[in-house]
Amino acid sequence: MLLNKVAMAVIMAATLNGCSQFQSSENIKYAGAEFVEQKQVERGDIGIAYEKFELDNGLTVILHEDHSDPLVHVDVTYHVGSAREELGKSGFAHLFEHMMFQGSKHVADEEHIKIVTEAGGKLNATTNLDRTNYFQTVPVNQLEKMLWLESDRMGFFAQGITQEKFEVQRAAVKNERMMRYDNVPYGQGTEKSHQALYGYGHPYSWMPIGYMSDLNRADANDLKAFFKRWYGPNNATLTIGGAISRDDVLPLVQKYFGSIPRGEAVTSAAKQPGTLSETRFVSYEDNVSLPLIRKTYPTAYMGHQDEAALDALGYFIGQGESSMLRQKLVDTQQAVVASSTHKCFELSCQMIIVALPHPVSGKTLTALNQDIETLVNDYIENDLTQNDIELFITKREAEIVRALQSVQGKVSMLAEFETFHNSPDYLSQQLASIRALKVDDIKRVYAQYVANKPHTVLSIVPKGKPEAVAKPDNYTPTFFEPAGTETAKAKVELPVIVDTFDRSIKPTSGAAKTLKLPKLWKTKTLNGIEVLGTEDAETPTTTLLLQIPAGRLYDPEQLPGLALLTVEMLTEATTQHTKSELAQQLAKLGAEISFDAKPEHIEIEVSTLTKNLTQTLAVLAEKLLQPKFAESDFERVKGLVMEYSKAERDSADFLADSALNEVMYAKGNYSKPWLPTVDELAKLELTDIKSYYAKQVRPQGSKLSVVSDMAQPKLIAALEGALSKWQGKSELTMAKPTPAQLDSNTIYLVHKEKAPQAQIRVATHTVAADLTGEHFKNQIMNFAFSNSFNSRMTQNLREDKGFTYGIRGIFSGNRDTGHYVISSGINAENVADALNEIQHELNLVNTSGLTDKEVEFTKNAIAQRDALKYETPAAKLSFFAMMHAHNVDSSIVETQANIIEKVTKKELNQLAAKHLVPTNMTYIVVGDAPSLTTQLEAKGFNVKTLTIL
Repeated sequence: MLLNKVAMAVIMAATLNGCSQFQSSENIKYAGAEFVEQKQVERGDIGIAYEKFELDNGLTVILHEDHSDPLVHVDVTYHVGSAREELGKSGFAHLFEHMMFQGSKHVADEEHIKIVTEAGGKLNATTNLDRTNYFQTVPVNQLEKMLWLESDRMGFFAQGITQEKFEVQRAAVKNERMMRYDNVPYGQGTEKSHQALYGYGHPYSWMPIGYMSDLNRADANDLKAFFKRWYGPNNATLTIGGAISRDDVLPLVQKYFGSIPRGEAVTSAAKQPGTLSETRFVSYEDNVSLPLIRKTYPTAYMGHQDEAALDALGYFIGQGESSMLRQKLVDTQQAVVASSTHKCFELSCQMIIVALPHPVSGKTLTALNQDIETLVNDYIENDLTQNDIELFITKREAEIVRALQSVQGKVSMLAEFETFHNSPDYLSQQLASIRALKVDDIKRVYAQYVANKPHTVLSIVPKGKPEAVAKPDNYTPTFFEPAGTETAKAKVELPVIVDTFDRSIKPTSGAAKTLKLPKLWKTKTLNGIEVLGTEDAETPTTTLLLQIPAGRLYDPEQLPGLALLTVEMLTEATTQHTKSELAQQLAKLGAEISFDAKPEHIEIEVSTLTKNLTQTLAVLAEKLLQPKFAESDFERVKGLVMEYSKAERDSADFLADSALNEVMYAKGNYSKPWLPTVDELAKLELTDIKSYYAKQVRPQGSKLSVVSDMAQPKLIAALEGALSKWQGKSELTMAKPTPAQLDSNTIYLVHKEKAPQAQIRVATHTVAADLTGEHFKNQIMNFAFSNSFNSRMTQNLREDKGFTYGIRGIFSGNRDTGHYVISSGINAENVADALNEIQHELNLVNTSGLTDKEVEFTKNAIAQRDALKYETPAAKLSFFAMMHAHNVDSSIVETQANIIEKVTKKELNQLAAKHLVPTNMTYIVVGDAPSLTTQLEAKGFNVKTLTIL
C-alpha cells in the first residue's frame, strides 16, 4: 500500500527448522577446527540448528545444514564498521566494501563478481556502523570456489591494493553519496541527526559513507594499514548454510583459511550511549515540498536488558495501521506521515520519531513537535494495555519465522548474533525477552529514556523557508580539521602466508546437484479464480498472491489515479470494523495483508501461519467484499495521496521515469506518470471509486499463486469458503499503448535545481514481452552488455570512468509493448561525457556484437541460477505469477534452458544489431538545467526543456 511505503521510506532511508540436524561432535578438534558448541532444534520450535568451530588463527566458523534446496549461502562478517575508524579517516570501512570486489593476489581485477555471477550466484556486501559483511548464494556445487574467493581476499587482498583501484572506488563512493544522501529528498537527515546526537569524536557521529574530504586525503597505504588492523581471521566470522555436510565443509575451510595468520588483537569497543545535557535543535534546507521533523532520543545499546521493551515502545508509538501516531496524527489529517522506530547499534541505540505536517492542518513544526510529546505521554500513561503487548509478541514471532524462510536469512542471523553477542543462539534470548514483556516494562523505559529527556530535534524545511524550523538552531557540530603538515606514513608490512597448495589455480565446480522444481498443482475456484500452488512443508506458513486485472492501466483516461485510490480505500474501514481493529486482528494472528496498485493488476499479498489461515482469509474477505467507502475516509486518503504526489515530484528518479513515459508514448495511460498530479486527483469522487470497484474488482480473470504446507484440497476449501460471495467478471479493458516516434537528436532536460547528480534514461521501443521468443533472447543478449555488474556499461562508466555508482539497461514490457531502458545517476559534472560513452558502447555492440567470452559468460550465468528462483515462498510466488501471465506450465523451465544452451552468438548479435540502435534511442536527463544545458550543448547535443506536471 502506497501510504505505508512512503512512511517507511521517510524513516530510513526463524524458521521452524524441520531440515536435517547435526549429529553430536565426537572430537574436540575436527579437520583442524576446534569444536565450540552446537544447537539442535526440535521440530515445531523456533530456532536455527548450527555447529560452531574455531580455527587456530581465531576464525569463527558456523555451519547450518538445510537440504531443502541445492544451494549454499556463504557469509563473511568482519567486526569492523565506521565506528572503528579514526577521526579524519571516515569512510574507510565502507570503501573496503567496494575495494574488496576489485580482485586480490590470486583473483584478477573484476573477476570476483564475474566468477560468482558465472556460477549462477548472487552476491553483495553491506557496511554499517559496527560491521561489514560479504555474502553470496550459489548452487552448492560452487562452494569450494566461494571459499577460495573469500579466503583470498581475507589473506591476500592488501597485496592487490593500488592507487588506481583506490581512486576508481573513491569516485564510485562519491557517486553513491550523491545518490543516497545529497540528491534525495530528506537524504541527509540521518547524517545530520547523528552529528547532533553524538557530538564530536563519538564513533557514531559520522556515517559509514564518510566524508569525501577524509577520503580525498587518504592513499593506498592508508587502506593497507586499515586492512591489516581489522581484517584478520580473528576479527571475522565465516558462516555457511545450505545443502552441506560438516565432513565436506570443514576440510575445505581449513585448507583455504587455516594458513592465514591471526591479525592484530581486537578488543570489544566500550558501550557509548548518547548523552545530552539539553535538547539540541538543528536544521537544514532541502529541495522538498513539505517540512519534516525528526526527534531522536538516546537510549541504551544493543544487547541491553531494556532493548526489547524499547523496541516495543517504538512499535506502539508509530508502526503500523493501529499505532498511536497513525491514529492521532495521520488519520486526523494533522500529519502526512508520522512514524517511529527504535534502532539499535552495538554501542548505542536511539528512539526516532518522524513526522511531516499535513498542509490542511496548518500545523507548524513547532506545534507538531509539542503535539507528539503530549500524545506519546498520554498514550503510554493511559492507553497501553497488556493485550497490546501480546499482539506485539505474536507479530514479532511471526516476523521471525518469515524472515528466516531462506538460507540467507538464517545464515545472516547466525552471523550477526555471533558477531555482536558471541552466541549464534542469541535468538533464544531475544525471544525470551520479547515474550516476557509487560506493560510496566514499557512504561519504565519510556520514563527512563524518553519522557522529558534531552534529545535532538532536526527540522528539514523547503529551500527559502528557514522560518519553518521547529526552533532556531542551538547546536553546531564540530568537524575534524587536519593539521597543516602530515607526518610521514610508514610503509605497511604485510604478513607472509605459506600454503601447501597453489592458490592461483581456481577450484573446479563440484558435481551439480539435481534441482527439484516445486511440484505444482493447478485448479480454478468456483468463482473463476485461476490458481497455481505448491505444497511446501519447510515452514508452517501460507503465502498468497492474488492478482486482480484492475491495475493503473485500466484507469479511464480521463480519471487517472482511480485504481490507486481504490486500493487505498480497500485498506480502510469495512462495514464491520475500523481500520485499526482490522490491523489488530491481523497482529493477533501473526498475519499480514497488503494491497498494491501495479500497472496491470491490483495485487494482494497474504502471509500467515497456516494454523491461522481460516481467520486470516476471513479478514481478507471482509476487506475485499465489505469496504465501507466512507466519505470522510475518502477525503482524508485523497488528501494524503495528493500530498505524496507533490512530494514525489521532488524525486529525480520519479521525474526521469515520468519524462520517459511522456516521450515514449504519444497519449493515454502509458504516457502518464504512475502518480497523477494534484489537479487530476482532485477530480476524483467517491462515486468514481465505488463504480470502479463494482465494475473491475471481480474474481473472474484473477490469478492466485499459493505456497503452503497445507494440502491442496483443504486449502482450496478454505479459499472458497472465504471468497464464495465474491462473484462476477471485470468490465473494463486495459489501455493499449500508442508508441511515439522517438527523436534521437534531442536530449529532453527536466530541471531539478542545483542537483549534484543527474538521473538519465536512454531508451527505445522493442518487442512485447515473451518467455521463449525475441524478447527472451534480447534479455540473454543484453546480460553481458548492460544487465550485470561485469557488463560493458558498468565496467566503462563506473569502473573505468567513475561517472556513476551504477548503470543498468533492461529489456522489459508486457503483452502489448516492450522497451529497452538504460538508467543511471551520473555525476552532474560528467553527464555529457557519460552520454557520449553510452552512445559509443551502443554503437560498438550494434556493429560488432558480443564476443565469444561474453556469450560463454552469459550462458553459464543464466543457466546455473535456476536454483535461486524457487527457494523462498516469495521466489516461488514470483515464478507462479510469471507462469500465470504467459499461460505456461512448468515445462517453461526446460524450454528456456534449451534456448539458452542452443542460442548462437550470431543470433544474439543479430538481435543487438536490430534492437540496440543508437539512432533509435531517446534521451532523458534530470538535473540542474542551466549548468547542464551549457555542458550538453558544448558537446554538440540538442537540448529541449521538458516540464513534468
